[in-house]
Amino acid sequence: MKKRKILYSLLTVILIAFIGANYTLVRYMNKNNLKLETCSTLPYLKFIAKSNNLMQTSVTTNLTRVSQNTKFIFEIKYKDKGVRNMVLEKYFNESKVLNRKTQSELNEFFKSQGYVVSNMSNDEVVFINNSNRYSYKANMYFLGVYEDVVTIYKTDKEGNIVAHKLFNSNVYSANGKQQKYNFDEVDKGELQLIKIADLKEKDGLVEDLIRGRKYSKDVETSKDIEDSDEYDKGEFKTPEKAFDYARGLLKS
Repeated sequence: MKKRKILYSLLTVILIAFIGANYTLVRYMNKNNLKLETCSTLPYLKFIAKSNNLMQTSVTTNLTRVSQNTKFIFEIKYKDKGVRNMVLEKYFNESKVLNRKTQSELNEFFKSQGYVVSNMSNDEVVFINNSNRYSYKANMYFLGVYEDVVTIYKTDKEGNIVAHKLFNSNVYSANGKQQKYNFDEVDKGELQLIKIADLKEKDGLVEDLIRGRKYSKDVETSKDIEDSDEYDKGEFKTPEKAFDYARGLLKS
């Protein structure tokens, strides 16, 4: 009977010691972000750092993403005022190409166009393009780039960018005679689009679209920016003049 009591007491002590050791070990592993893993050599177990994949997956899952009903707003903040790029708004609000993208993915997508996400929710994403130039005037046409194709853009009475037309050489017939050019008319037949690589000089086209007018009020050599030639300012009263200017930039 006495031996049995001693045995029970010994087992109790061993159990308490085991529980205490196990608690201490688990606490140490959690504190140092460790886990046990089997190995082929003595002592057959080793401590390794826990993977953060689960934590990263959880964070990624909880990030705000573009949904099918998300509205996109593109704003350009020039030195003199802010305007909307409604050409981009129309395209991306009718497209699903941005679906499921996160804020960082959106910033990377529009990096080359100068836009970054200012505000983002499931319902609306606002992109901002901060420019150190001045805006294009109201009811004018100017050259820019849509993807890698030369494009003529149009501003409304508020200076917002509201329309665009890809520059193409179908306006010229086989004998070299210029046909009637209509900015609002849909081109028919095969378009011969003009890419940036086809131009003699590339300075200004992408820059002007992203940053604004190339010749601004900051240019000291320009005495009267209002009365200077349309070709110097890079903005035109008619789309035909913008077209002719783009045509003149083509490599011979």
